[in-house]
Amino acid sequence: MKSSVFFGPKFKMLLFALLVCNFSAFAQKTTIWIVNHAENVPGRDVLSDTGLQRANDLVKALKHSGVETIYTTDAKVSQQTANPLAVKVRILPRIYTDSIKKFAEIIKRNFIGKNVLIIADYKTIIPLLSEFGADSPFDELSKGDYDQLFTITIKPSGDAESSVRYYGKKHHDNEIPQSYIMDNIQPGVPGK
Repeated sequence: MKSSVFFGPKFKMLLFALLVCNFSAFAQKTTIWIVNHAENVPGRDVLSDTGLQRANDLVKALKHSGVETIYTTDAKVSQQTANPLAVKVRILPRIYTDSIKKFAEIIKRNFIGKNVLIIADYKTIIPLLSEFGADSPFDELSKGDYDQLFTITIKPSGDAESSVRYYGKKHHDNEIPQSYIMDNIQPGVPGK
């Protein structure tokens, strides 16, 4: 009598299929977009008319991107910036309150092969890029940098590439260096 009933051809085929499925999940690139929340009414945690327009411009900038998850800060302006896109793609935004390091680890671990949008604060964007292993054309952003859309692509190898472009009406203090734009053009990224 054979004792290898569980290791027959059907079991081997099932095991092979499971391995291939798991491998394909790890062999996909992860795309992360990061933007500053849109313009707010001075001294208030609410978007201005210009900010509301920028939130709608973000929908246009990412309309073909396949955003699957949206994270915002707990600030109302961050959530209002996400709202038009969240409604369009029928996603309930999540609020992140972890440290930048822990938040980046959560994204890298739990969203392999996914497309994630993060609405952040200008002070945390460059540190987030760094935690994802991506480079930046700036040492820091200023409070007036509202129109920059950062894209991070994490390859299956774990290596990260980044690019940045403008979206919506011009409103920034820091100009994207031309050499950075030319070195980081990514075919297939909306707006390129």
